[in-house]
Amino acid sequence: MKFALAGGALRRSRSGLLSLAFIATAASQGSAERTAPFRYEGVVSLDDMKALIQRNDPVGTPRQVVRAAFVDQGGGTLKLHPTRTGVEKYLYDINLCRYYVWRWNISADYDAGGRLQQMYVNGEPALPDGPALPPPPKPVPGGKGSILVVAKPRPEADKGENRLTAEVFVFAGGDQRLIGAGPSRADPANLGRLHVYSTEPWRSIFDADAADRIVSYAGDCTAADAAQARASTQARPAKLPRQGPQ
Repeated sequence: MKFALAGGALRRSRSGLLSLAFIATAASQGSAERTAPFRYEGVVSLDDMKALIQRNDPVGTPRQVVRAAFVDQGGGTLKLHPTRTGVEKYLYDINLCRYYVWRWNISADYDAGGRLQQMYVNGEPALPDGPALPPPPKPVPGGKGSILVVAKPRPEADKGENRLTAEVFVFAGGDQRLIGAGPSRADPANLGRLHVYSTEPWRSIFDADAADRIVSYAGDCTAADAAQARASTQARPAKLPRQGPQ
């Protein structure tokens, strides 16, 4: 960069430096807490991901800062919404020891200036001061709607849940609302509680888009195999004692 010494040129240079300082400040917003590159594998539960977003990506965070974490650092697959400007998502799939393929579907809404308005974790709003997910439309008397059953094959989970299903309610005006469920933790030894979703299909774990790849679980699958073996044993019906001759 060249620095001018003349009065008028110096004023222009100061203006340029102020602009660069503003850009640098904007790029750092929402990232002050990040002391290491973001990794999806470092987040275990749905609540953990929401807390991380609240801490690092408040309303107003520039789009490039969010993408730097979830796409450039984390390796998520960027997908733009097919019809809505300023809406995009970041997909990341983890094969949990062949028992379940966990999907992170992190979607984000931005204003016309590229400032974050809301982020969603698998279709659920993460920022309390951002807009809420619009409620499903009320049924119109005499209006026509339908209920669809959607299936998402997961052949990689050949030891467990190799097919995910959910119901999609299609309203008369074309709006859609998905009802489905999945685990609350990305840990094959402890998948947590069953978590029920009510959201837009595009933002959900049942969406039709594919991630660029499915990564293998970074932990030890031995504990997962033991936990699944215990669960299978506990699920078996108890054998009744044999009855002797009467």
